[in-house]
Amino acid sequence: MKLNKTTILITLLSGVFIVIAYFLWKLWVYIIVASVISLILNPLNIQLKKIRIKKIAIPAFLRASFLLFTFWFILFLLAYFIFPLIINEIYNLASVNPQILNEKISAPIENIRKFLYSLGLLSQEYSNLSQFIVNKFLLTFNIANIQSAFSNFLSTIIDLLVAIFVITFIAFFFLKDEKLFMRTLLKFIPVSYQTEVKHVLICISKMLMRYFSGVVADMLIVFCLVSLGMLIVGCNISTSIILGIVAAIFNIIPYVGPIISFSIGMIVGFLSNIQFDIYDSILPQMLYMALVYLTVNIIDASIIQPYIYSNAIKAHPLEIFLVILAAGLLAGVIGMMLAIPSYMALRIIAKEFFYQFYIVKNLTKNM
Repeated sequence: MKLNKTTILITLLSGVFIVIAYFLWKLWVYIIVASVISLILNPLNIQLKKIRIKKIAIPAFLRASFLLFTFWFILFLLAYFIFPLIINEIYNLASVNPQILNEKISAPIENIRKFLYSLGLLSQEYSNLSQFIVNKFLLTFNIANIQSAFSNFLSTIIDLLVAIFVITFIAFFFLKDEKLFMRTLLKFIPVSYQTEVKHVLICISKMLMRYFSGVVADMLIVFCLVSLGMLIVGCNISTSIILGIVAAIFNIIPYVGPIISFSIGMIVGFLSNIQFDIYDSILPQMLYMALVYLTVNIIDASIIQPYIYSNAIKAHPLEIFLVILAAGLLAGVIGMMLAIPSYMALRIIAKEFFYQFYIVKNLTKNM
């Protein structure tokens, strides 16, 4: 096949674009985050658009400004109340006496070590496994390390403020002019394909708007259920709130997220009750906490997520599982988080441009 000048030029321009995009990855992150924020706020933007004051609609720039101000105000308000609780909890964990910790876990860990050794799963070199665990704990929850981490965090405040400003600026124009992204993209699309591309972009926008709104609703429900459950089983209010936040955040990661939040909850539950007897108090408390996580995950997986995501995903659970697994193998945790929205977008594109293929018909028949 002959390569004409146009083909060579397009290839070179595509290569240059990929290289520039690679070095400007932060800008793409800002654009993606701003897009997600605008998609989450867009349902409210649509409702505000319908409001009339003496038959006069609220100007677009006022709607966008109000929504973004409210969004950041709520986030900063939450951070203002929650961040001190997190710091206090971390320092409480760091103040645990390693000798008491070693005494509490030595007997159970030794029984586990003997059992694993009898199965040939553990070498003799870990004869004092409890001390090994305590050393790892001290390495993680060390006051000096925590202070160093906070110092490093404070040094990134300027970068964080710059990111917030850029994201807010981009999101403002996405909310002010809903069709800005579409018009910009269509400038690079040949006229013969613009109708199909426009239809695809509208469908993707609507579906992603429903999906991200569902994710936020799911996070809020999981936070409330876990926090309330932890209060009921005897955790103090600050620990309950923190565990609820952790569960809500990690719930974004499909399948793996609930396991991570459960593990963190068990560690916090154990260390928070380290002064009590392990068999009479600590293990029963951890069992109740595990029951809370199990109950919330069952409710979330069987009721909340199917109800919230059914209109957005419209795919078989096994299909979604395989997509998430493949994305996780290719791009780790970030891939798992982006798997569902990316797959949704690809299905819409495939249905519009490749519907003649049998496999595409089967995968998109419910859309």
